[in-house]
Parts: sequence; C-alpha cells; structure tokens
Amino acid sequence: MIFKYFTFHGPIPGLPPQFLFGNLFQSDFFNGNSPPQILSTFKKCFGDIFQFWFGPYRFIIVNNIIDVEHVFTHRNIYDQGDIFIEKFSVSYSQSLISIKGDQFKRHASIILPLFRRNKFVHNFDLIINCTDKLLTKWRKTTDHKTIHIDIVNQCHNLVLAIFGLIGFNYDLETLDDDDDDNISEKNELTQALRTIINSIMKIIALPKIIAKIYVTFSYRQRQARTIIERYIYRMIEYEQVINFKSIKQRKHTSLIASLVDSLEKNEVIDEMVAFLIAGFESTSSTLAWFIHLISKHPQVQQKIKAELIAKDCLHDLSLDRLHSLVYLNCVIDEVLRYIPPATGTIRTLTMNDRLPATNTQLFKGDSVMIPFYNLAHDSRYWSIDPEIFYPERFLTEDKNYHPYAFIPFGGGHRQCVGQDLARFELKVIVARLMQYVTFRDGGSQINTGGHSMGLAILPKHIGVFIDFESSRKNTQVSDYENFKKTYSIEITLWNDANDR
Repeated sequence: MIFKYFTFHGPIPGLPPQFLFGNLFQSDFFNGNSPPQILSTFKKCFGDIFQFWFGPYRFIIVNNIIDVEHVFTHRNIYDQGDIFIEKFSVSYSQSLISIKGDQFKRHASIILPLFRRNKFVHNFDLIINCTDKLLTKWRKTTDHKTIHIDIVNQCHNLVLAIFGLIGFNYDLETLDDDDDDNISEKNELTQALRTIINSIMKIIALPKIIAKIYVTFSYRQRQARTIIERYIYRMIEYEQVINFKSIKQRKHTSLIASLVDSLEKNEVIDEMVAFLIAGFESTSSTLAWFIHLISKHPQVQQKIKAELIAKDCLHDLSLDRLHSLVYLNCVIDEVLRYIPPATGTIRTLTMNDRLPATNTQLFKGDSVMIPFYNLAHDSRYWSIDPEIFYPERFLTEDKNYHPYAFIPFGGGHRQCVGQDLARFELKVIVARLMQYVTFRDGGSQINTGGHSMGLAILPKHIGVFIDFESSRKNTQVSDYENFKKTYSIEITLWNDANDR
C-alpha cells in the first residue's frame, strides 16, 4: 500500500516521484535550490497547474490568479493544510497554525483582536529604542573598511527583542552589549530558535514517524526545545507573579496576559513558541532583504532619505510623520513582493471541487499550494517587469495590481495574524535606520544574496558597509530637490491606489 503514495497519478502534469524523496532529488533541492526557485522552474516547464512531491507529500501547485482567488474565497472547501496539522503537531500541537475547527475559533477569538493596529501602535517608542540599541552596536564596530556579514543574525536579535517586549512584556536581552560576560547565554534563545527553524524543512520532507523519531532523539532538537521552554516558563512566571493583579485588565491589550488568562498551560506554551518562531523569522527576513536590496540599489536609498527630509522626519521621527512616508511604504511592499517571507501556503480540500480558470478537477483530501513568489513574479499580473526591483511600480503602472498577485502574508481566513504588526515594525525600524546610516554594497563575492531556507526565505550571502551620516543637515539635498518635483504627483497616484 505504501507505493501508492509515491505513484504519479491523474492528468495534472509534473515529474514522477521517487520513492521517499518525491521530486526533491530531481529538482536539486539537496543541492541548494530553494522551494521558490524550484516552483518557478516547474511553472516554466508545466504551466499554471502541476504536481510536486515534497518527499512523500503530494501538492498541487496553483499559479493562475483566478484559481488562487477561488481557493481563498471558498473557505468551506479549502481548509488549513493537513501538513501543517501533521508536521507542527510533532512538536507543538496546540498552536494556531496546527489546529482546526472549534479549537481554532477559540484561539483566534483570543489572539486576533490583539493584532489590530490600535493595539500595538503605542509601541512606536519601544521599537525606536530597540533599533537605537542596534545602531549603538554598529557604531562601536564600524569603520569605512568594515564589511558586516552578520546582518541576518543582527536582524533576528532586533526583531526578537522587539517582539519579546510587545508580545510578552519581557526583555529577552538579545541586544545587550557584546562586552557583557553573559552575552552567549543571553543569545542562546536565538540560537535555539534557529536550530528549530532549520529543522522545519527536514521535518516536512520526512514521513511523520521518522520526523517524530528525529525530533524526539536528536540531541540538538531536545536541547533547543529545553532552552526555548525555559525562557517561556520564565515569561509566564513573570506575568503571573509580577503582573498577577492586572492580568484581567491587561488581557484585552497584552498577548501574554490574554494567553495566560484564557488558555490551558500547554496551549499557552505552544502558542508562545509559535509566535516566537514566526515573529523571529518572517519580519527579520524581510528586514535583512531590505538591507541587501537597498545596498544594491543606492538610488532607492537616496529617495528614502529625500522623503525623510521632505516630511521633516530626518531629525524628528514621530508616529504621525511616519504615516506620511509614502515612498517608504512602496519600498517595503517591493521588498515583500520581490522576496516574499514564505514560499506559499497550503490548503486541503474538504470536498471535491473544480478550479474555474484551468478547469482542473480536485478531490477531497488533495492539498493545493499557492506559491507567493510565482504570483509576485508573473509578468501577466504586473505591468512593469516583475524581475526588476522597482518600488515606484506601486505609484505608477502597477498601482492597480490584482489583490491576489501580491499576498506576502497569505490570504483568506488563515492568513498571517501578525501581518499588520510586522509591517508596522518594519516601517519604524527602516525609517529609524535611514535617519542615521547608509548601506553600501560589500562586493560581488560577499553580497550575492541567494536563498537560504528555514521557515522564511533568507538572504544566503549578505555583506554590507554601514556608513553613519557625518552631517545629517546636508544629507541628500540634491535628491530632496528632485524628490519635490515628482512628490506631489506620486502622492496623488498612491492615494488613488489606496482608494481602490
């Protein structure tokens, strides 16, 4: 019976899978090809619908935007992917990503209200302060000859520190001074999270029983889980002891207070682990890609700084002024489009269905994948070449893009609950960095990009110079004059796009 799981079947095109490994060897997955690169190549070969076997698991990849919209708007047919339920339940079975039905509704009713914009914008100063700590570290280690090659780790530490304070009211100390004698101990959480994240792709590719054995008996896995859970127990204890009297009042504004007051202990632990991993990986990956991409496109960096001058944000960044930074919104959107944080999302059918555009017959139990990268790089859905990094597209020809062509955080009822917080964090961090520094390309041998896969898509090779502004009063004056000439036109176009 096991052979039926590795047999190519049905009229949907694709490559016949190999026993245990599916299409992973055929697609050069083990030679470093990332899932987005693989799915892009398969799309060129097989078109809008094809099968792909990730190890023993068969997915139907849906690339036509009409079919994608159909999947996301028929939640009664396309529910959370079974692979999420199966694989994440190996370690953390009670988190939002790995539950369905009434349990999902109960967790969602507790968590979703806390990720509305009005619940977190008051953390503006907190994000500024954490970013300033990173800037201070860079000042101590930067000269005109220093190439920073640990940007990904620095982004991880920054985002983890911010989320620890916002979500759990706890200082994880990941930005403490490197001269501290206990720095290795304080950064053990980031190392443990990285260990867990690096194993996710392995766990997904393995049959469940083998994945369970790996998670249970791997020393590194057990050590990482022990470290993460130790920090979580500390945070829970801190919340219960220090803030016990105010938990009831704070449950409507604080994630950890709401979790502790509303869920069972094992549910609290699993949700906190899931949020640490998601907050640690997705936002920090986009921040790292931002630094890499603007180091390669200095004209974009100049325009960001020009907008800071135009909006009086170069010296005095405030929440109200942050909202006025239109071009910065475009840059963040373009980073998210150019390299979406995740490969895609998966839905499993609860009944038979037929996709409207490709007329593909699907059956109950089939798993479909929506590939974010393919949609964001499909020339059918973008007026300006999607292979070009060009933030201005969101102000001009591509301001009316199809809503399902750009879904970096997913779509439908199971889309990322923290996407508004992630965008807010990114905008505050990036605006603060651009007030003080310029990132320069570290060279073709070091700053080559490439994909490194964990839970999110990370730049594999990144190396940049970090120049601090010697005199910010005279920063980019010529660019400011050029910016003013087009600013009013671009703002009008942007507002029109937001009104669509």
